[in-house]
Amino acid sequence: MINRMQKKGYKQTEIGMIPEDWEVKRLESLSNKIASGKSKTDHNEDGIYPIFGSTGVIGYKNYFDYEGEKITIARVGANAGRVNLIDGKFCISDNTLFVEINESSDIHFIDKYLRSVNLNKYIFGSGQPLITGTIIKNIQIPFPPLPEQTAIAAVLSDMDEYILSLERLIAKKKVIKQGAMQQLLNPVMHTDNTDETDNHRLNLRKSEKSASSVCNKTAWVEKKLGEISNICTGKKNNEDKVLNGKYPFFVRSQQVERINSYAFDGEAVIIPGEGNIGEIFHYINGKFDWHQRVYKISNFDDNCSGKYLFYYLKVFFGKYALMNSVKATVDSLRLPTFQKFIIKFPHDKAEQTAIATILSDMDAEIEALQAKLSKTILIKQGTMQQLLTGQIRLVNTSSQSQLISENKVIPISPHIVGGHIVKKLYGSKGWGRTKLQKSMHLVDYCCQLDFGYEYIRNIAGPDSQPLMNHIDAKFKQFGHVRIEIKKDDRGGKHYSYIPTSLIDEIEQVYNSYPVEKQGEINNLLDKIKKMDLARAEIVSTLYAVWNNRIIKRQLVKDDLLLSDFYDWSEHKSDFSKDLVLRGLNYMRKEGVIPIGWGKYIYKK
Repeated sequence: MINRMQKKGYKQTEIGMIPEDWEVKRLESLSNKIASGKSKTDHNEDGIYPIFGSTGVIGYKNYFDYEGEKITIARVGANAGRVNLIDGKFCISDNTLFVEINESSDIHFIDKYLRSVNLNKYIFGSGQPLITGTIIKNIQIPFPPLPEQTAIAAVLSDMDEYILSLERLIAKKKVIKQGAMQQLLNPVMHTDNTDETDNHRLNLRKSEKSASSVCNKTAWVEKKLGEISNICTGKKNNEDKVLNGKYPFFVRSQQVERINSYAFDGEAVIIPGEGNIGEIFHYINGKFDWHQRVYKISNFDDNCSGKYLFYYLKVFFGKYALMNSVKATVDSLRLPTFQKFIIKFPHDKAEQTAIATILSDMDAEIEALQAKLSKTILIKQGTMQQLLTGQIRLVNTSSQSQLISENKVIPISPHIVGGHIVKKLYGSKGWGRTKLQKSMHLVDYCCQLDFGYEYIRNIAGPDSQPLMNHIDAKFKQFGHVRIEIKKDDRGGKHYSYIPTSLIDEIEQVYNSYPVEKQGEINNLLDKIKKMDLARAEIVSTLYAVWNNRIIKRQLVKDDLLLSDFYDWSEHKSDFSKDLVLRGLNYMRKEGVIPIGWGKYIYKK
């Protein structure tokens, strides 16, 4: 009897619905060997080969037991079922299983599938959690043809790398913000115009008139927090919160609850007075209520910015709070502790506001990145599930590869676009690494792809070495593009990117992208193909300075764009004014016009 819910082209199996041309195989049939490692505790302090155990690298030896790529699975303990992929020369501990995949399978695909499966359901033992080699051998894997395995693994790997790049960028932005807070909120207490004072003022934004115009080097003053604000605790307790309340309700945690009434309407800084002392700070300007163990700081002096005080407290109040907390069941703070805290701030409120604006902008950027990270993780989880079960497919149909999906969530991967650029532009005038770099920048920004990497102002134009290194690594890993390095007469290196016979694999994945986006990219590449290296560099740099002005809402005029172009680097003086103007006219004629999309490109 036919299952009416079964999709055309799919079949029902013991592990669910999969495409008709897929199989279901036991992991053992895809492996040369599945066994426990053999390294015990004979570690060597001078060893160079890592020993992988259930928690990662647990030591080193001066000889290795295994070589190449292998999947490891923690066998016992709290990490039982944890999956890792390792490569090189190494040892594996005896509390860890290893899987040596045979040539019929893509090890990266198998690794992704095992990570997607909840191996906890196979773990047994109450005292010592355990998963056995026999269990691992019998795990059933949905098994697509090898080219599709490779394509799926590549897409998921790119998503993982993009997520990692976002995590690294967020961490970097937090460090930068922390340094900015320390610098902007802790100036040298001078009233004169010494260089030392100047270095501690709005130095981070000297190039921006909005900030530098309020940096008047006025005197900084010290006052007790109780002298410039009203401080009090709330009257509600946790029982008053409502699941979908109309107003924010600040309690003794980072989480903001909800309530259907409000006790205050205005600007305030909220700090718990019990538990997590000096760690939790909230700023609000509106209607809200607060817990009876939480302090509200509000009704600020006319010469004080509430937002500035919020950031100042975040930097300096924590250590003071711990030193002055009352040691009871939990650490707590009394009202006088808040009232006596010394606040240092510029006498000029406009300078306080400028400082708070800078830090608020940084917060907004970090929050946007964190939201983007959360969204990307959710998309990756959904995409992974659909790819690994064949609900989204990367398969050959007719003459090209198509994306079979209702929601089309396959991300556009930078190395796929890079490989497509290589195929399209190979042999064009000035072809090499620099032209590939400029093409990646223009495609990224003009077609609004967001590869997840930041660009800097390098000599020849916008550049992202991490992006190029990622693409180079992918080309070498999969063999789609060969990179040749030759020295010129002056001893410099020239990189040439040459498509190999495997480049059609790149095209299969590229052709699965939305048709509209393919058209945008190809239309732009047709223009770049006709450019020599000088024109590509000019257009890429002009696009960047033009886009920067739009992002900053600055005036856009030819003379200003030329000024920005020549200010980019000393190298730009090699191009005549007439040549650069022709580049601007070309961009307008061909519609290569920025709209302010993407991030501002700062100096190196």
